[in-house]
Amino acid sequence: MKEIMLICEPPFFNKVDVQVCDFPQGFDSSKTASEQSTRMRCKVTVEFAEADVELLKRQGMSFDEAIEYYEKWLYDVVKLHLASDWECVFGHEELMNLIKERVGRYYNE
Repeated sequence: MKEIMLICEPPFFNKVDVQVCDFPQGFDSSKTASEQSTRMRCKVTVEFAEADVELLKRQGMSFDEAIEYYEKWLYDVVKLHLASDWECVFGHEELMNLIKERVGRYYNE
């Protein structure tokens, strides 16, 4: 299983671009994220515009189900680009918190 790091670029109101980086010399748990030797493997755009969220709501998804959908979608897209199962060691929580905040706007109306 490949260990990766997700780096969010400054988000827009309706999307965020995320760099997917891995560790060519392997992940070293004794180092911080900035001290690791990394390489960018791909970029993924996560979209959470009102139209995107409304589509999920029309499919009957609750807020929690929508967040699960985004998490599964992210895993599947990154896995496709890396051609490998992966585990995030940095950045996943930050990205999911951003998604929860932005998607939550449309569920709290």
